[in-house]
Amino acid sequence: MAFVSLSGVDKDYALGATAVRALRGIDLEIARGEFMAVWGPSGSGKTSLLNLIGLLDKPTRGSVHLEGERVDRLPDARLARTRARHIGIVFQSFNLVPVLDACENVMLPLQIAGQGARAAREIALRRLDQVGLGEHCARRPDQLSGGQRQRVAIARALAASPGLVIADEPTANLDSETSLAIVELMRELNRRDGVTFLFSTHDPRLLERVDRRVHLQDGRIIAEPA
Repeated sequence: MAFVSLSGVDKDYALGATAVRALRGIDLEIARGEFMAVWGPSGSGKTSLLNLIGLLDKPTRGSVHLEGERVDRLPDARLARTRARHIGIVFQSFNLVPVLDACENVMLPLQIAGQGARAAREIALRRLDQVGLGEHCARRPDQLSGGQRQRVAIARALAASPGLVIADEPTANLDSETSLAIVELMRELNRRDGVTFLFSTHDPRLLERVDRRVHLQDGRIIAEPA
């Protein structure tokens, strides 16, 4: 059974009086432990697809299943709980809270989910150690480099031990050396812990390092050459 599956998925957005179709007839299965990327030109539907897989949005037509359960029809509150339990998200702009230090940023989703402060801090410190930032736990985002902020965002995405981590253009704001270090870090977490990683990217360096590429064009999946 696929970890995530989409069947016949369309996604429409209203642009004034016009309906714009961002995704068209998407059929996709993602197995546990995959390390894969969604790629294509700007406007091809990459972010829309990631938002559906990450349970941040719902399809206009079609179905989304997570571990065999249809989730696109769930009420919003239950959908949010399901997302928090199964999926970690790394945003392109990091989305760290500027007044919180690195440890507090990683603790935040755990505490929102009801975890006690002491247990949440222990988990946060462990995750920061995993991404090589254990010594920087008391630093706020403005005291960290771009690569370090991305590592904090990855640690936060991993805090609740999700089966799937989704990253929207994870190397877009980083220099070449830092980008490669971030990719290798995620690859190590994938191999060591079995976490499924799904990225959207324009970065050829990232595409070279994934096991599977999903090519989007005009909202459709384009077959990759054998």
